Amino acid sequence: MNAREYYQQIQNALSSNRLVITSDMSFNEVDVDECYIRGSLTLLNSFRLHIAEYTLTAPVLNRIKYRYHLQKLDGTLVSRWDNVPHHPHIATFPHHCHDAHEDIHPSAPMDILAILKVLPSFIIA
Repeated sequence: MNAREYYQQIQNALSSNRLVITSDMSFNEVDVDECYIRGSLTLLNSFRLHIAEYTLTAPVLNRIKYRYHLQKLDGTLVSRWDNVPHHPHIATFPHHCHDAHEDIHPSAPMDILAILKVLPSFIIA
């Protein structure tokens, strides 16, 4: 899969997700197999998801750097997943999650599709 195909896969997932009200995404193709994806999603129940990832799509899909920041529309942090290597004590280093109190927790490597799967547990009452 090349970078454009990867971005189209993400766009398809966002456009078909019932939790996404609006999507403001940008795609910067660095090379045929390398891209930056950034943007934000307005979600049901007054939530917003900010997305930033730098991804290589070949020879295997590799999210070199990512951040998915879920907040309420008033800016209150709900959760943030990232792979910035600044918490070496976490078992899943460098992958980790910040909760609403900024406490750090282990996290599996995340991507936009995985985030879309966990969103309901945060935003649906």
